Amino acid sequence: MHAKRESERGQALFEYILIFAFIALFGITMLKFLSKAMDDTMREVAWFITQELSVGVCKDTCFKQGYGNK
Repeated sequence: MHAKRESERGQALFEYILIFAFIALFGITMLKFLSKAMDDTMREVAWFITQELSVGVCKDTCFKQGYGNK
């Protein structure tokens, strides 16, 4: 009877370890996915801002008086 309790306790510990490993693996996978998505988004935002600041979007003058878009 005592050996059965030890076996059940060991089984419960093993199940908790499996659950923890699954959650950790899922979390790491999601972090990798989210970091790639955030990286792509930030690259797009940076490119868009660079294009808008380089080319200019206003009709007459931009940012400083006397600077005209050509």
